[in-house]
Amino acid sequence: MTAPQPLSVLVATDFSEDAGHAVARAAMLAAGLPARLSLLHVVSAPMLGALRAMFGGSDRQDTEGRMIEETRQSLRSLATMLGNLDGEIACEVRVGKIVDEVLAAAAQHDLLVLGPRGSNPLRDLILGTTAERILAKSTRPILVARQPAREPYRQVAVAMDFSPDSVAALRAAARLAPGAELAAVHAFDLPFEGKLLAAGIRDDEIQHYRAQARLDAMRGIERAAVEAGLDPMRISRVVQQGHAGRTVLEQAEHLGADLIVLGKHGESGLEEMMLGSVTRHVLSDARCDVLVARREQ
Repeated sequence: MTAPQPLSVLVATDFSEDAGHAVARAAMLAAGLPARLSLLHVVSAPMLGALRAMFGGSDRQDTEGRMIEETRQSLRSLATMLGNLDGEIACEVRVGKIVDEVLAAAAQHDLLVLGPRGSNPLRDLILGTTAERILAKSTRPILVARQPAREPYRQVAVAMDFSPDSVAALRAAARLAPGAELAAVHAFDLPFEGKLLAAGIRDDEIQHYRAQARLDAMRGIERAAVEAGLDPMRISRVVQQGHAGRTVLEQAEHLGADLIVLGKHGESGLEEMMLGSVTRHVLSDARCDVLVARREQ
């Protein structure tokens, strides 16, 4: 069997505590997988604009140059602190709008890792977190590291809706967490259940429909596992009736999951502007790391 190509992992950092969790997790992934690690920091163009307003002439250019060089040196120091990883850690400093530059850099990699919040809480409150704004536009899988990276992932909850995106989520979970227990979580809803009850349909008939929906979901998870190239016996199956986002979070908590994996849907213009409700719900309320996977185009 041909060995998998090394994963190219980019971690974006603003040197905050949240970003530190992302850097540590990315380094742990790189150490445990065939992976190449790159560090990225974006110097905000508006911040440089403020410097230009404060300084003039050669003083302005010297100040900008020193700030960029000091940032580059901070990245190199961070790379040195990460210890012995296979291969050199690449360091890149970009200047521009943070979201645009991170997206442009991520397009050259297989996986982007970042923290859940940026360094500007007020901007995050008004516009959504940096992670959310990047996720809405990204064409690459993104891992949002919420917790300190103390050990490799041990328990992964994969949200399933039987779309090609959720198959990609299963595949990504198996690749990023090869030693973890995988649990496929599906939330189903019985269409028109309220109207059926109001129409006097017997409770035993409704129970039959629920049981059939649960059985169909169990079979769907098995088919998705096969399509993802995984042994279905490796994956535990959790099927519950209820709201998808709430069910995923509840089951992740029950399982003690340290990673939740979802598939990102759609390519529409609206999708470019906002995240789906389930993804946003999970990103907002999850206590563990969250990976938003993308199917290969």
